[in-house]
Amino acid sequence: MTIDFTVTVSTDGSALDNPHGPMGWGWVEHTEKNPTGAPASESGRAYDCGGASNGTNQIGELCAVLQCLRDHRGDYPLIIETDSQYAINCSTTWIHSWKKNGWKNSKKEPVKNAEIIKAIYAELNARSGSVEFVWVKGHAGNTYNEKVDDLARGFAERAGKHLIDGYLPEEGWTVLKNGPYAEGLILPKSSKAEETVPAAQPTLIDQPLFPENNATLTEELITRLNQATERFDLATQRLQLASEHMDQAVAKLDEAIRRFDDVSWKNNHQDTLF
Repeated sequence: MTIDFTVTVSTDGSALDNPHGPMGWGWVEHTEKNPTGAPASESGRAYDCGGASNGTNQIGELCAVLQCLRDHRGDYPLIIETDSQYAINCSTTWIHSWKKNGWKNSKKEPVKNAEIIKAIYAELNARSGSVEFVWVKGHAGNTYNEKVDDLARGFAERAGKHLIDGYLPEEGWTVLKNGPYAEGLILPKSSKAEETVPAAQPTLIDQPLFPENNATLTEELITRLNQATERFDLATQRLQLASEHMDQAVAKLDEAIRRFDDVSWKNNHQDTLF
């Protein structure tokens, strides 16, 4: 497919209990002026996501950018929208000085997450089309920033519950295995995100994000419903308790007002009592 228009992709990373918590990454393509209506990605998909049982938000942000670039190779202009200044600076500013300094930072220490950043650098240099990074404010109502956040966070939640295998680019696994995040890290048999994701039928972002058997999905929905019911019951109990405290406070206030009125009446009628 010939692409003669600018493609826009939102990326995001997420980590629960950051750092050392389940992590996720994701990208969502949402080109407005796309005459074909089909995703421009090499996989033919409108989104992708992954993660691991342990990691950090920053690793997730970088993996999202890397996988976006690997699935959007070409000579068409690419805009990557992200709410991560860290991911933008790693990909556009700091990367050049780090490379010049042998991948050491200003403190002469090894750059964190260097393997992923090096892979991003290689993709940017190999891409014939331009790449522009655009910062967007997170959790501020940006439709696709919210969608990709749901993807990343959703994968992290499921990875943390061991409901889904980890899925990362090889460089992401290298960072996790060689860093302080190896403890508690679960490595599935097949975990690597390929450099080019296998072709798939075009998918819409509002379709199920994690296709699986109905039994598993039903069990999870029942579990979440039970949890929500428990939280509702607890909130109801707290509300009833607060109502009782309020009634007691009102009763005490009424008693105080009555006593004040009695004292005031007596003070005003002392001359008539004797």
